[in-house]
Amino acid sequence: MKIHFPLLRHAKTPYIRINTSLCEACWTCVDTCPNHVLGKVEVLSHRHVRVDRADQCEGCGKCVKVCPNGAILRVDKVKK
Repeated sequence: MKIHFPLLRHAKTPYIRINTSLCEACWTCVDTCPNHVLGKVEVLSHRHVRVDRADQCEGCGKCVKVCPNGAILRVDKVKK
């Protein structure tokens, strides 16, 4: 499986990676994140989650658990 990362700095923290091609912009992860790490991209036809504050991510994994599409993966689960 190839993961699509258009702007890597907005698609990762030390703990998670976001595959924006799988994101359906339900915003469940944005609402769940206790540290407000994740934000929204809503520009024309581009609608997906992005990392706004990577330094605030503590690796709790709540965003990974609530994503219904598997668009957010733990770093240790990402194949290199």
